[in-house]
Amino acid sequence: MLDVNCVAPTGCLLGQEPVWSASEGFLWWVDRERAKLHRFNPKTGNTRRYDLPVHASAIVLQKGRLVMIGDLEIGYFDPETEAYDRFLLLPEEPVGNRTQYAGVAPDGSLWFGTMDKAETRPQGSYYRLVQGDRPDRLAIPFMVAAGPVVFAPDRNTFYTCDPAEQEILAFDYNAETGALTNRRLFASTFEGGSYPAGLAIDREGHVWNAEWAGSRLVRYSPEGAITATVDLPISRPTGLAFGGADLKTLFVTSARLGLTDQNLDRQPMAGCLFALEVQTPGLPLNDWGETG
Repeated sequence: MLDVNCVAPTGCLLGQEPVWSASEGFLWWVDRERAKLHRFNPKTGNTRRYDLPVHASAIVLQKGRLVMIGDLEIGYFDPETEAYDRFLLLPEEPVGNRTQYAGVAPDGSLWFGTMDKAETRPQGSYYRLVQGDRPDRLAIPFMVAAGPVVFAPDRNTFYTCDPAEQEILAFDYNAETGALTNRRLFASTFEGGSYPAGLAIDREGHVWNAEWAGSRLVRYSPEGAITATVDLPISRPTGLAFGGADLKTLFVTSARLGLTDQNLDRQPMAGCLFALEVQTPGLPLNDWGETG
């Protein structure tokens, strides 16, 4: 049994999309509902919170800079000056949409998703953005939202989630063209009544999933078989990121959103940042524009 500890009692309404910055030794994540950015320093145990001018739903790194994906725009945020510089708008998106999730592909391109804010219409999309270009929309149908963006160690497989369908999906990925083919079901959370949220992949190619409304993490083999489960003291985990000097610390963000007072009495640590030590390290994340 792996020990899960609350390392930052932030009480986020919707903490999500944690990103480990190896150069700084910090974990960054956002609270989209409150338009906040959080930073955790494992060496000191200290946290810091920043106010954002956008409701950021995801972060990626670029040569030490934080790239914010939020609302229907993308910009740079400088934590030292707290200045925000928007460089891209998405005016073509349907009315009522917002961004959701992001990641960097092996070719260095930025991938991010969109969704219907009301979570009722099937109008979520993926975009692929190469620096200096306009984003390309990827024709991948989803019930509501495009899910997390993660790639396998072999660089040939892309994983994401369709939460509305309670499915984790896998695609063949062409590293030269960025094309996705052979959409297939990797795993389903339907039987347990939970919804797949955050994803992270370790160096053995095993996929970790945070189950919203499932109160647990699940580790899947590359073939989709469950190889481990970890119980959590909260019901709504949201995001996963490997961090620490050896990438053996698995960080877990969580949410308080939608919980009743009775729920919160039973899980007072909802919205906090958690961490557990695992045996197999995670994969280092690429910066935007970095290949490998």
